[in-house]
Amino acid sequence: MVLLRWFEQRRYRKLWSDAHRSLLTLESFAETEEDGGRDLVAASRRITDPVILGHLLRHADDELRHARLFRERAAEMAQEQGRRAGVKSEELGRAYDLSGKRSHWEVDAHGFFSAGILDELGEVPYIAMLHLAEKRAAKVFTCHVRAARSAGDRRTSEVFASILRDEHYHVAWTGKVLEGWRGQGRGAEVDRARRQVRRGRFMESWRSLGLRSTGSLSHLFLAVAFWTFLAPFGLFARRMRQTTPGWRKSNAGSGLHSQY
Repeated sequence: MVLLRWFEQRRYRKLWSDAHRSLLTLESFAETEEDGGRDLVAASRRITDPVILGHLLRHADDELRHARLFRERAAEMAQEQGRRAGVKSEELGRAYDLSGKRSHWEVDAHGFFSAGILDELGEVPYIAMLHLAEKRAAKVFTCHVRAARSAGDRRTSEVFASILRDEHYHVAWTGKVLEGWRGQGRGAEVDRARRQVRRGRFMESWRSLGLRSTGSLSHLFLAVAFWTFLAPFGLFARRMRQTTPGWRKSNAGSGLHSQY
């Protein structure tokens, strides 16, 4: 686990050391946060509990503000680079979205359910999904705070640190709601919702890993096949050609002479 975190931190630090990828990543995060804010506003229209509704509306405002902060920092970075903000790149895609790709429950880039799925599944799975999505976001943003600072990008690190404080609040309020339901005797329902969300995320992460690693695995297989079969066979064939009697070129002239 420690080694995995080290590799992840090293990857993020390398990201923030690359001006082009840094700008694209900020723009991608802005889209992700904006998606989350819109979905929370849509979900709030279907929530009847006044306490949950208050948290959802504040949560939605936070997400939209985060999108603005990321876009402002992206614009600053674009100006520093002498470039135009809003540039897209096929190479990045949504590599840094927080959902781990779409699930069979139709979540957005932040991992939030669409409003239609909320109607179908109800409040408990939705809040369970929010809780796990925000825990993951807090973990990712913590890595980016450190990595951007290590890469010398103090301004971006401060933006992530500011957003991270809100993420901790999001984790806290969703967790408190889930525990409140558990105290009301709905523990089995809460546990079932958590398992559903984790299972959906696991399956999508596994599928996403397979898609991302297809090229790397192909290269690895070809390398193993070459050094295991082709290279030894080539050396063996070369040695046999050198030691086996047969036709050879004459040193004295241009003709061919048999050794038999």
